Amino acid sequence: MSGSANLQLAANLPKWDKETDVVVIGYGYAGGASAIAAHDAGANVLILEKMQHPGGCSILSYGGIASATNVEDAVKLLTRLSMGTVGPDVIQAFAQGLCELPKYFEEILRNSGVKLRDPTSLRIYEELPGINCISALSVGDVPGFAGFPWLSEVGKRAGARLMKVVMDNVDSRKIEVMLETPARKLVTDCSGAVIGVIAENTQRTFTIKARRGVILACGGFEHNDWLKLQYLDAQPFYSVAPLGNTGDGIIMAQEVGAALWHMWHVHGSYGFKFPEFPIAFRFSLYGSRQADQRVAWISVDRFGKRFMNEIPAAPQDMAHRPLHYYDADIQDYPRIPCYLIFDEAGRMLGPIAQPIFSNKEDEYEWSVDNSAEVKRGWILKASTIRELATKLKMEPAVLEDTVATWNMSCEKNDSQFHRPPGTMMPIKSSPFYAITAWPIISNTQGGPQHNEKQQVIGADRNPIPRLYAAGELGSFFGHLYILCGNIGECFIGGRIAGRNAAAEKNW
Repeated sequence: MSGSANLQLAANLPKWDKETDVVVIGYGYAGGASAIAAHDAGANVLILEKMQHPGGCSILSYGGIASATNVEDAVKLLTRLSMGTVGPDVIQAFAQGLCELPKYFEEILRNSGVKLRDPTSLRIYEELPGINCISALSVGDVPGFAGFPWLSEVGKRAGARLMKVVMDNVDSRKIEVMLETPARKLVTDCSGAVIGVIAENTQRTFTIKARRGVILACGGFEHNDWLKLQYLDAQPFYSVAPLGNTGDGIIMAQEVGAALWHMWHVHGSYGFKFPEFPIAFRFSLYGSRQADQRVAWISVDRFGKRFMNEIPAAPQDMAHRPLHYYDADIQDYPRIPCYLIFDEAGRMLGPIAQPIFSNKEDEYEWSVDNSAEVKRGWILKASTIRELATKLKMEPAVLEDTVATWNMSCEKNDSQFHRPPGTMMPIKSSPFYAITAWPIISNTQGGPQHNEKQQVIGADRNPIPRLYAAGELGSFFGHLYILCGNIGECFIGGRIAGRNAAAEKNW
């Protein structure tokens, strides 16, 4: 660097209030894994977390971790999943990481006295090349852990147990964590290298020098209405993610010149949104389709016509996509909202929704037979299909014909949308019910593009010096998601980002 450049760099430097080697922004799985890897590679690490508690989307998850048995098959699968949206070097690194995860978890689980459960098959997309090499890992019980105090039942399942393991490893390494301290801006030198972070808490704004690098692991943009409006192809899109996921990392990365990728792609389904609650509700189906699980409802558009297989292979991932259809003749989305239609036998089959919340204060327990939600007015009730159509402002004859066609299909097969026979049940027993459903986001996949080293890529296609990203902030998944893939990615990308950030030379 020339003498004049040195003078310019010195002149642009802020007064640092705090210094460390690596700053990690966000404390979910990806942030924790990044911090652990950077620490173990010899760096001093600071984690900044925007919210009152760690966890983000991670702590609400089911805790399944995608892993692979061999790199070659994993490359075949990931290549097919990405459909050209990801380069071969990134695919190779991800495939290698999937194969390393079982050994990695055996090591970090020792700190909490926890063992891995036997891997389970994903039972999804069986026609894809290489799919048989993928399985789901999960952690067993954590001794003495009965859940997090700010959560109820959600805090006791596998996702929370896995977050407890991550936190135990962060704590045992004495990695500094600052909660309720959102990062607001990245600091760069005159060359464009990221050398620090501007953050704030309730007391003040302060600057943090990052001698080696900064890792963005602060989640997606599930609650940023502007980003959703610009990048998602359906409106409105509601989310089950924590309210703190507002795309902060995307905005900070853009300000220093980052390229974005996969911004349209979300992991989600269809579900329910009520004004009394800030978070949407998922429907009650799980991540992969159970071909013999009876499901009570059919989905109809605003005109009363059925339009989809209500139970795709990945109900909690692909089910939102048929709702995206835009009808140019009416200049609107006729399937947003759509309506789930079912009968009395369907109401008694079990809860139609599965609320998940990150704070006890916002939680809601859905009734087992859906009766409480009928009383609330969330579920409409009518003696006949004709009456139900009238309440939904549909042409009664159209909805009657839709239900009649469905009932005939239940006797043979679903020739319209090929729903598995074992999931089908007729809609015949009065009274009849309808609930409004919307596209629902579990998490967004888009954000700053990264390379195989998890370095953030600039608009000029070159890495932005000293800036890394991990987790769903610019996820690998650019076309088709594989169940448990985001959690696996958090640890794969976190480990890579942490090691490489720690290997940077102090500036």
